[in-house]
Amino acid sequence: MTFALKLNVSKTAIFALALVFAAPYAVAPRPAFAQASPQGGQLDQTGSGSIEDALNIWERRLSQEGLILLGYYSGFADGNFGQASRNGIASYQRDHNRASTGLLSPQDALELSRAALDVRKQLQWQNLDNSKAGLTISYPAGLLTEQQDNDLGGETLEARNGSLSLKTARFANSGIAQLDNLFQTLAVDQGSTITYQLRRRNWFIVSGKSGDRNFYSRFEQRGNEIRGYDLTWSADKNDKLVQNISVLISNGFYPFGNDTADGEPSYPTLAKLADLAGANDNSAQANQNAPSDSTTGAPEQSQQEPSQQADNSSGPATKRLSDDKDGVTEQKENALPPPTDGSLITSDGKGLRFTYHYFPPQDSNFNYAYQWAVDTHLFSNIPEIDGLDGLFVTPRPLHYVTRQCGTINAFYNKENGAVFLCYEMIDSLLQMGQALSKGASDPKALTIEFVRDNLRFILLHESGHALIDLLDLPAVGREEDSVDQLAAVLLLSHVDDRETKNDIARVLQLASVWFKVNSQASSAPDVAAFADEHSLDAQRYFNLLCMIYGLNPDDNGAIVDNGMLPKERAARCPDEASKISRSWARLILPHFSPRFQPKSDDNGGDGGGQKNAQAPQPATGGNPLEWDKSSNPFAK
Repeated sequence: MTFALKLNVSKTAIFALALVFAAPYAVAPRPAFAQASPQGGQLDQTGSGSIEDALNIWERRLSQEGLILLGYYSGFADGNFGQASRNGIASYQRDHNRASTGLLSPQDALELSRAALDVRKQLQWQNLDNSKAGLTISYPAGLLTEQQDNDLGGETLEARNGSLSLKTARFANSGIAQLDNLFQTLAVDQGSTITYQLRRRNWFIVSGKSGDRNFYSRFEQRGNEIRGYDLTWSADKNDKLVQNISVLISNGFYPFGNDTADGEPSYPTLAKLADLAGANDNSAQANQNAPSDSTTGAPEQSQQEPSQQADNSSGPATKRLSDDKDGVTEQKENALPPPTDGSLITSDGKGLRFTYHYFPPQDSNFNYAYQWAVDTHLFSNIPEIDGLDGLFVTPRPLHYVTRQCGTINAFYNKENGAVFLCYEMIDSLLQMGQALSKGASDPKALTIEFVRDNLRFILLHESGHALIDLLDLPAVGREEDSVDQLAAVLLLSHVDDRETKNDIARVLQLASVWFKVNSQASSAPDVAAFADEHSLDAQRYFNLLCMIYGLNPDDNGAIVDNGMLPKERAARCPDEASKISRSWARLILPHFSPRFQPKSDDNGGDGGGQKNAQAPQPATGGNPLEWDKSSNPFAK
């Protein structure tokens, strides 16, 4: 199984990754990211001086695009800062409590560019390849999922429900009066209500309303040929979203190909600013995460490798919906509310979005667990949950909740449509982690890792129950076994590009340790244990090892060699794991929201992730759980 979109990237990486998604802009090779400004000066992203002379035309256009999308400028993103652009910059600076110079500062440029790239990434912006009309244009592939040729000499791209449509057109052998005739047809003859029009000698723009649909049309003539496009949408469509789409299409439209005089798209100065901003963010976060001697017993950020920290800066941005005596409620920053018309798909082509609730406990002994969950944005910082948010068309929203339950548990409740995590479970994992970490070189860091990784697996297990319910999926066999398998499949799908294959193996190793410890602590199974809907903890331990080994026997061969998994079971694990992975992919792919519908049939999913070039090395320290972070824990 593969996810349609990689998520949960660090602030430093967001800008570089967004450049990749920002078609029609191309990304300069990575070495260009380290270049200084063309003048060779030092860049300070917090400075108030102008950086405009250091920006190339592509970077200036991107900044203007940000002004447009944020409502500060209504002209073209052509890279020329005229008076309208100056006024927009000044208004933006004033609203952000900065000196209203009207000159683009490094911080302004970085923020505006990020705003533009964020919209492009949300809409899955890309070039229309091999356009029949011969033009260069980009479009939101996440919304316009249907494509076919039309009788205008171009192609028609439409949303699946027809609410949004983009038609390209090419009229060959056109006379000198043909452009005027086309303009009159669009502006007058259709009886349209025109809200904006701009007419020049060889091109025009017209927008307005015709019947029950809004439209935006742009055409240009060169010689005897006219090329252009017509964007139409339902009048009740999210107007702000479509305004953004109109702006982006218009600014990425080149009827007769890109202007080669501008050179190849590149963003060296903005990328340098992003690197500087990321360095400053990491430095500030390191100070904030320093352990406090006054804190006892609570999970907290420790001085460990940055890739192992659950720091707030590296997770997805969230917006706080409420924060009061009744707790904290959050959603992902770009999450749109459910449609008011009862539709199950939001205007950005995604399914109904997750909501995260953190309720304070009645027992003050669990206050630390509540505060830790809130401070680390526990749910949204789990890469797989972040990746699932909006991925499916579900009949109602899914909620994730932390609360005091009176028992050690995590569960899915069908009536509430919610995954519940009890503070007692966090506390139990903390105590187990502290016991297992005794004698380690850094017991606090190891405890945090144990708690975090086991919560990740447990919450994915409960998310599996939620998906079976919400998507009405068949659970062949015992549901508890099925969702254990799904949790492993999701982890082995390698959602977060920052994590290596070893990192994922480490999460699964600590999850298997939890099963093993529970099985060893239990007395001999009785009738009630055999009758329970869960497999025995020992069975769950071996089933998980079989999934890990089966999906990557070459790297994880030590699971068998060291006697952790019997050879008789291991021989069947590659086929078993492959079948489980393919089966889950086949079950859930039909439920993908339009934004994430795959372009090709990909029901496979070896779950192996990318190859890790580093050779396994022995672990350090005296505790068997300790890990040197460069080696596979199953290949020691």
